[in-house]
Amino acid sequence: MTGNAGDDVADLVRKARSPRAPIHEQQAAFAILVERFEQMAIATALPASEDLDAARDACQEAFLVAWRTLPSLREPAAFGGWLKRLVRTQCARARRRRGASAEVSESASDPAEVPESASDPAELVSRHETLRLILRAVGELPAVEREAVTLFYFLGESLRVVAQVLGLSVGNAGKRVYEARLRLRRRLPRSIAEAFLAVAPTPAFARRVQAGVFNEFVGEYRFASRPDHAVIIRREGDALVSYAGGQRNVLASRQPDRLTPTEFDGEGRFRRDRRGRVSHFVYYEFGRRLGVARKVKSARIAAPVRTAATP
Repeated sequence: MTGNAGDDVADLVRKARSPRAPIHEQQAAFAILVERFEQMAIATALPASEDLDAARDACQEAFLVAWRTLPSLREPAAFGGWLKRLVRTQCARARRRRGASAEVSESASDPAEVPESASDPAELVSRHETLRLILRAVGELPAVEREAVTLFYFLGESLRVVAQVLGLSVGNAGKRVYEARLRLRRRLPRSIAEAFLAVAPTPAFARRVQAGVFNEFVGEYRFASRPDHAVIIRREGDALVSYAGGQRNVLASRQPDRLTPTEFDGEGRFRRDRRGRVSHFVYYEFGRRLGVARKVKSARIAAPVRTAATP
């Protein structure tokens, strides 16, 4: 994993929420916290989730909530326990959403109107039982193999990262994963083992969370006074890029919730709503406020929109 292993958790929390640190430094400190606590988070979520994807989603949302509400944590050293509670809260919310979806599907008068995504109770029981069998089999593995499987299959880390975490060579890390696969094939029903082990790991969990942190700024912002003019902010690799007035500008951070174009004297400041989510973009140029734009579309927006000059 990245970062200095000697960094204290409390120090990382302070760096991640420091009002004097630029956004990229805050995000770098938070990324180390994600890497430190991702295994604990997934271990907390798995028993309370219907499947692996649901557990990952709950963990990702918990980390993003933690990022947005980090200033509310009174004791920085208590980050781990606080994160556990956030993970459990997200798992409970997911269960309530599934329950509400099931109630809607049961009350639908026309079977043709029941959403295809509505969960069949029998299917849910089957998925829970499948996850229970997988967790039991993984729990019976030798410690080093169990950690390798957690990192490789549950969190989507590469063999290079698995090796780094376990203090092994990449070859030996691959050997641990291979040996764990053989044990799991012997201990799990064939259909379950093949489904679990054949699926390629998803993108690394830490990268997914980091992308989510960047993505809170991504979206389309429109000015009430000139709704035909828009500012589009996109994530391109590890950079945030704005599109407005037919121009493309890479954005750099200066202070928390402030992004500046690298090619001219402008600045975008972001406002948040009561839930801590980015809701408005305030545009400044040469120190003068030129307009306030409301966020109308979030991440994964379409190709950049070329518009006239920003107001």
